[in-house]
Amino acid sequence: MTVSKLAASAVRLMKQGLLKEAARDFEKALEQNPSDAGALLGLARLRLAQYDDTAARTLLQRLVKLHPTHPEALSHLARLEAEAGNSRALELLGALASQPKAGFFEILNHGRALLTAHQYVAAERELARALRLQPGLTQVLTYLGMALQGQKRLDEALKCYQDAAGNSRTEHLPLLLAARVQVMQGKLGPAMMNLRQALLRAPREPSLHREFVTVCLAAGAPEEAVRSAIELRLLLPQSADAIYLHGISLLMAGKNEDAERNLRQALERVPGSTDVRLALAKLRRRQGDDAGAQRLLEEAVKLAPEEVGPANDLAVLHLSRPGGAAAARAVLAKALARHPDDLGVHLNLALALADSDASKALTHARRAQASTERQVREQAARLVAALSSR
Repeated sequence: MTVSKLAASAVRLMKQGLLKEAARDFEKALEQNPSDAGALLGLARLRLAQYDDTAARTLLQRLVKLHPTHPEALSHLARLEAEAGNSRALELLGALASQPKAGFFEILNHGRALLTAHQYVAAERELARALRLQPGLTQVLTYLGMALQGQKRLDEALKCYQDAAGNSRTEHLPLLLAARVQVMQGKLGPAMMNLRQALLRAPREPSLHREFVTVCLAAGAPEEAVRSAIELRLLLPQSADAIYLHGISLLMAGKNEDAERNLRQALERVPGSTDVRLALAKLRRRQGDDAGAQRLLEEAVKLAPEEVGPANDLAVLHLSRPGGAAAARAVLAKALARHPDDLGVHLNLALALADSDASKALTHARRAQASTERQVREQAARLVAALSSR
């Protein structure tokens, strides 16, 4: 396939990361010659890199019309179809990737489609093949990390994400994925560091700010959460979620008046939100207004009877009052009927039963000991020890 001078120039620009300039040269080449296969393929690759699948598909279809057996074009089209759930397209990708002269994109596209299909072991094999053809490529390392993470091989996945991030100065996705793995491993400090670096690369990416706020709050760094929440609100001024995150960050930072103002604003945007009510209830309790907190929690339970959070919080409020165990048991009995396997409910029900039915309390406390949440597990263990010694 002959490559025109303009298409070759565009390829060089694309390799330098100058995507707008590359697109301009590809388009000029196609204006001069609509059948320029090199320009069609190059511009399709560029649009795929920009996640503009619609534009890429149109270009690839034009190329296939000119060259019906073009393997790379067929593989790109097949991957798009496979990721939409077309099993025959996945079979075609496998056939293209198994050819003796299969190229990088045929193998990569097969690996990506397998990844989407959650066939992680097979995806790992194909992505490793692609990596051997183009060692160190950030995109391939990132996908390989995903395949490893899908197999619960978190340390290996993290290494891939870190290598991918180190091989690029601009890509933020591998840093984000690395941070998510570290959160799963309980390494909140390193996760925050990776997210800070990701934000330096993509400071206007709202999802990064949202993720950073969440991790900061989990790590006990509310001041950083507040700053990132403000940036998120500047990016998404109409977002109720951004307002809520700002409010909850202020609440965690102990800035009660500012927190209440923002949370009330969020509730105006989403009157049916249980999350905002739970946050406002925490604020009311902090300010000694248990009656106000109870009203908010009862509203939340009524709005979302299928959720355990409101029921648990309301039960904890009842348990904090003298003689409140009976009211807590009533709330928790309904929650347990809907969520018999929720270990937080089992723990709270054990606490509510401890003084009235030690045997039942012990049964629920033992169930709660299986929780993956350290605080729930440890509190359940203390309760089991106390009840067993009676």
